[in-house]
Amino acid sequence: MLKIERLSKRHDRKGFDCGNEALTLFLRNMARQHAERDILRTFVLIDDETPHRILGYFTLTVCEVIPSQIPDQRLRNYPNPLPTTRMARLAIASDNQRTGLGKLLVVDAMRRTLAIREHAGIIGMFIDAKNAEAADYYKRNSGVVPLQEDPSSLFLPIQTISRAF
Repeated sequence: MLKIERLSKRHDRKGFDCGNEALTLFLRNMARQHAERDILRTFVLIDDETPHRILGYFTLTVCEVIPSQIPDQRLRNYPNPLPTTRMARLAIASDNQRTGLGKLLVVDAMRRTLAIREHAGIIGMFIDAKNAEAADYYKRNSGVVPLQEDPSSLFLPIQTISRAF
């Protein structure tokens, strides 16, 4: 059975490879240190049958944005800056890519964003696409809106996330 949990010492970070050096090295060398310093949280997808093996991961943190950066006109009159969550990284192990596991991780990040909304005000979730192919994937599958200044930085309004659930 597949499950998503916070990265811990029991997970085999060294055995993970997604084919993208930056994403692979982040998980191997930086993810736990960033969590220990409360910079972000890394969540890993595992199978109960091999709970140490990481099938994929994403990171989640909070950030602030200036309303004029977001293409949603309703936010133009909001105060500066506005709070959001940010899914800064998402990666699937090379041998599991194109199997739908990425969607599971995005949905989990959206659920966690809704949970944060219960305790703190946020206007949505940013997604950092690492390349044009990743940006196209998110645009096709989640209703995100690219920012005008940076098309690899995508925004998913909290109302869109709420409607999805």
